[in-house]
Amino acid sequence: MAFDRSLFFKELGRKAFHAAGIVIPAAYFFFLSREWMLAALAICILGAGVLEYMRLNGRSLFGSQFMRPSEDKRLGGYFYAAVSLFLAVLLFEKTIAVVAMLCLVIGDALTGLAGVVLSMYMGRMTADVRQEDTARRGIISRVVGDTAYALSHPKSPVLMLVMFSVCSAIGMLFYPALPLAVIAAGALGAVIADCFPWRFLGFVIDDNLSIPLAVGILMSLTLLLYNIIL
Repeated sequence: MAFDRSLFFKELGRKAFHAAGIVIPAAYFFFLSREWMLAALAICILGAGVLEYMRLNGRSLFGSQFMRPSEDKRLGGYFYAAVSLFLAVLLFEKTIAVVAMLCLVIGDALTGLAGVVLSMYMGRMTADVRQEDTARRGIISRVVGDTAYALSHPKSPVLMLVMFSVCSAIGMLFYPALPLAVIAAGALGAVIADCFPWRFLGFVIDDNLSIPLAVGILMSLTLLLYNIIL
């Protein structure tokens, strides 16, 4: 499949909209307190919830130019992003929360663009293969099946490398005093969340929700171990 300019620029528009969210971690990094950041994100969640309710009921204010076809009948990624940014600020210390948010806003955007280009040259329409599993099975069978599906449908190692490199650069640029092991753990969390199509009981886990949480959890655990050992 040759390079498709229209497809690329459509994805570029989506990712530019996505990357505009950089104002949120930037505001937290430079001047907003944790309390004000949580309040602002709570308002964002409420607003996104109202917009999604209207869209899913046929009264969209902005059309579907920034939505994936897979989001036609389910919540849009920006709603999950608002929730995950709120949880990152709520659950993690500021240093880790900022890195986790930037890994979503910047890392996911750049990896997404790289994925579009790579997929076109590989003859595929998308690098992501997230899809629900509606088969009726027991809980254990579903968990095993969901895990096996995710592990057997990874994105290209090239995209894993892009995500890991971008997220590592984010950590080193914004918080150079952080141990490299902590930064690497966060970047690994971003790769795990973004590059495997995780599901829970058959339902797709949106990477806009999972990336900041995976980054924050792995960074927090690694920093805890680092402080205990050293």
